[in-house]
Amino acid sequence: MDEAPYECAIVGGGVAGLSAALVLGRARRRTIVVDEGHPRNETVVHAHGLLTRDGIAPNELLEIARRDVERYPDVRFLRGRVEAVQSVESLFRVDVSGAAFIEARRLLLAIGVRDERPPIDGLEALWGKSVFTCPFCDGYEYRDRPIAVLGCANDAVHLAQELYRWSRDIVVLCPEGAATLPEAERAWLDAAGVTMRHEPVRALNGGEGRLHTIEFTDGSGLERDALFLCAALQPAFDLPQRLGCELDAENRIVVDDCHKTSVPHCYAAGDVVTRRHQLSTAIASGAQAAISVNDDLVEEEVRAMVRRR
Repeated sequence: MDEAPYECAIVGGGVAGLSAALVLGRARRRTIVVDEGHPRNETVVHAHGLLTRDGIAPNELLEIARRDVERYPDVRFLRGRVEAVQSVESLFRVDVSGAAFIEARRLLLAIGVRDERPPIDGLEALWGKSVFTCPFCDGYEYRDRPIAVLGCANDAVHLAQELYRWSRDIVVLCPEGAATLPEAERAWLDAAGVTMRHEPVRALNGGEGRLHTIEFTDGSGLERDALFLCAALQPAFDLPQRLGCELDAENRIVVDDCHKTSVPHCYAAGDVVTRRHQLSTAIASGAQAAISVNDDLVEEEVRAMVRRR
């Protein structure tokens, strides 16, 4: 353990965590960023929608961001997985794999989320290359091309409605839940000329990151250039649950306008607090959370100064 507690420990070194670290470093707050080194988009070839960096490789973006943060001497980086966090005498004790524990006055969770991907042969090899979840991130590259949407009933139709702006050649794959589809969604499918298929998917066939055909369990196939999934999301690991953070019905960490969680002096930012998963919103979220952390520390320091007088 370091001699003095950190003022803030940030768990997660993606763009939200690095944005928070940048703000705290510039505020001269002694900060540590703990990161495992496996971001959600590590297999993605190009990231889109970020001003001045549209189309950049995600790993390159993180390298640039780390270099920005490393200029500030009050910020330290530690590679490892957080195994446990305890609140001990108004401090957070953070146990990191392969390292001694660290202590911090404030904790900021920027852990991101993970997609619950279906166990389909060939999917992992195409993930982030021609199999996606976000139309705003990847829809433009498949404009006017044949795509498919895979998911349960309402979710799949709603995603198809979003993607219809980019392509009219859409097939909705709904192996289950079609019987519960409301009449309004059925009417849209008919009006848009969007086909729905109900056979379970056996495999995705392709090469060099490109999807060629979707293979069904009945032996038939469907030629498509891209597949968009309605994937359920979970926090990247179960630290929020173990800390006792309140989660909403979709497993996001509940935060207030200052990014405070239900656990005192614990904050959260990035994809784990919102359904809008864009680089720009994650960066903004991290900065806002860091400003709130700094404000909280200032209030505590002012009270302590007054008491000493």
